[in-house]
Amino acid sequence: MNCADGFQAVSETIAKAMLPDPELHLDSWSEEHMVLPKGSAFAGPYRIAHTPMARRLLQCLSPGHPCSRVVVMGASQMLKTQAFINACLGWIDRAPANILALEPTDKLAKRLSARVAKAIDACDAVKPKVARPRSRDARNTVDCKEFDGGAVYIVTAGSASNLAEIPARYVFVDEADRAAESVNGEGDPIEIAEARMTTYEGISKFYIASSPTLVGSSKIAALYEQGTREVYHVPCPHCGHLHELVQENMRYDYDEEADRVERAWFVCPECGCEIDEHHKATMLADEAMGGRARWVARGEGDGETVSLHVSAFYAPLGSISWLRLARQHARAKLREQRGDLEAKKVYRNTREALPYDGAETTTTAQQLQARSEDYPARVVPQPALVVTAWFDTQPNRLEGTIVAWGPGLEWWVLDHLILWGSPTAMPDEPGSCWAQLDEVRRTPFAHSSGVLIQISAYGIDSGGSNTQDVYNYGSQRERLGCLVTKGHSSRNKPIIAAKPTAQDIDWQGQRTPEGVKLWLLGTDTAKDHLFNRLPLAAGPGAMHTHRQLEADWYEQFLVEKPQTRWHKGRAIREYVKPNGARNEALDCAVGNLAVAHYLGLHKWSGQDWARLRERLVPRQVTQDMFAAVQASAPTVGNAASSAAAPKGRAAVAAASAPASAASVQLAETNQQAVSRGRRILSRGVR
Repeated sequence: MNCADGFQAVSETIAKAMLPDPELHLDSWSEEHMVLPKGSAFAGPYRIAHTPMARRLLQCLSPGHPCSRVVVMGASQMLKTQAFINACLGWIDRAPANILALEPTDKLAKRLSARVAKAIDACDAVKPKVARPRSRDARNTVDCKEFDGGAVYIVTAGSASNLAEIPARYVFVDEADRAAESVNGEGDPIEIAEARMTTYEGISKFYIASSPTLVGSSKIAALYEQGTREVYHVPCPHCGHLHELVQENMRYDYDEEADRVERAWFVCPECGCEIDEHHKATMLADEAMGGRARWVARGEGDGETVSLHVSAFYAPLGSISWLRLARQHARAKLREQRGDLEAKKVYRNTREALPYDGAETTTTAQQLQARSEDYPARVVPQPALVVTAWFDTQPNRLEGTIVAWGPGLEWWVLDHLILWGSPTAMPDEPGSCWAQLDEVRRTPFAHSSGVLIQISAYGIDSGGSNTQDVYNYGSQRERLGCLVTKGHSSRNKPIIAAKPTAQDIDWQGQRTPEGVKLWLLGTDTAKDHLFNRLPLAAGPGAMHTHRQLEADWYEQFLVEKPQTRWHKGRAIREYVKPNGARNEALDCAVGNLAVAHYLGLHKWSGQDWARLRERLVPRQVTQDMFAAVQASAPTVGNAASSAAAPKGRAAVAAASAPASAASVQLAETNQQAVSRGRRILSRGVR
């Protein structure tokens, strides 16, 4: 080559380098070059006709599209990751630059790396441009694949080192709602990853995809709201009306004898005609395919984010069917009726691709109060047989709730009390809050049948600044059913510990080793139990309240909201109380549930409850006798029948109703307690 030829070659190379990147339309590029490798659900040449919804997503990921951020809030196994793989190979081929892909866990990162590697091997346009994997060559590894013009980094989002010092033009964050909340205390990994694109301002693409989690804590839901909020509208095959496929329009036949769904379909919100699944073949086709389906934006967003929502209802033929979705939904509804809402949450997150609102399970304080019933305060309703109490310790009072329990841990609130006085007072000091508590413990409660039932066991919170005072009181009354408790909010803890721990106490100037037993309460587990069953109006786990309870009680009961935080890539669900808000009513409900578990009521069968009823409420006792007790306080027999009592702590304690010789005095004492309780409630909760 002479100098003239060399100069011409250099000049051509410089001129070629100065040209802008060739126009890349990822939708058409994918159909021309992408091949789904063997092992894929639909192996072979990639066709957008299979998932027409992906066209818009690939267009937005194309370098020429003006948006800089693309958000997909989608159902599980719905085109999210495949769209990145298509875009990744297209970028390598036509607009090469560093690509950073983040997964929430190392296992998912390896899985994505394997999928990308297989896609490269199957793509003739890209395969020659990527370094070949060799045992002694670090250019193509699990977490880094070099190519002409850059490299693909596939790492986890939980390590700061994975996010540092990697300038990238393209960033993909998969399953954003499963990523860590903070990376080594340095902040949100999504924001850190987005900062990696600073060098490519104006030509970068940030792609975030995930199925959502909970309302208020879902990252993908928040990002979706920032964008255009686009949904895919399909035409009705009967009237042509364009509409979104939503759960509200799904219908299915449930065969009660076979206990399963036999058929599922959608109805058009315009004409009401039935839309069967075979209509998907033409209904999902977009305008580029000769159809009428299209994406419809609900807002303008921030001007730089295109956000898309796609549910499993749009899954192509051959993938998950409407019938299978309907069966999953039916199972979730059945579990919801039993108080188990986990299946409903999974369905809403992974199938509807919508954030689950945990507050839906608790409703509002006003709605909960509207469900209150007409049963009298401090009178045990007919289905209940066991009474418990639990008191929260405050610097100037004890505040507690008395609860009656029935089969299946169905429960009735009998009263909510405030016992004024400092817990620093001596336990036997007259008029102290402790003396008032002893009076509450000694006072029996009238059953609707007329018999009197005493508190089987009661608990006191030892947390706060009066721990030693609670220890001093409880150590003297363990044999009377007093439990000294402490909340333990770690997840998956039992509602009450199987065994207590022994605590030293200081009593009258002397230390008593192992002087009191301390019971740990799994507060989060107990709250899950209470709130999951709150929608139930009756039956196992259902809660009942009477009309005399004040509105403040309901506000306190519902003040805490479930939220999800992320720690080292794991979702941790916890209950959060607003600053300054009061939650004594909820704490007391949790404590009473723990006392019920201490008594073993959660293990009782219907036969156990029947035997206890026969022992406590003889058949000859009637409502007329109860009226007579209220009028003239006659002697009410309460002798045990010959039937065997249930086993366990509750059988002994619950059966300790007063003997007939003292029933007149106890009935009068109960009336005094009722009057005193009303006076306390009339003061209001301070």
